[in-house]
Amino acid sequence: MNAHIVDKASQILTLIQPFVDEGKILPRDKHEIEQHIDDFVLLFDNNQLIACAGLKDCQEGAMGEIYSLAVAQNLQNTGLSSQLLTKILAQAKQRQFSKIFALTKFGTDWFIKHGFTQMQIADLPSKRQQYFNHERNSSIFFKEVN
Repeated sequence: MNAHIVDKASQILTLIQPFVDEGKILPRDKHEIEQHIDDFVLLFDNNQLIACAGLKDCQEGAMGEIYSLAVAQNLQNTGLSSQLLTKILAQAKQRQFSKIFALTKFGTDWFIKHGFTQMQIADLPSKRQQYFNHERNSSIFFKEVN
């Protein structure tokens, strides 16, 4: 495995860990992140990762799922999440997704403010519906990619 990928994966894990600890982001292991490193949109400041989000191809309905969206705790409310969303949308467009979606327990106001629409489990790609965690009971937000 390329050292650059391993370093990026380590930085992603470090960035998301506080949010995993709070139950805001689902845990991922380093191997999983390394395997899907190309999913990630990353924002750096002086070679330090300050924000990230994964964008997974659902391979159904031209939809992508946003996951592990995080902004460094000391940089919250500085506009980085909006920059991240701009990059996510650009990647979604490049990958020819018609819609992106996210499942979240927190930050519902952020999604609404950024033009996402709250949807139901039935609106998810069928494969994704099978893996929906009913105990977690996340809110589902969709956004058109244009």
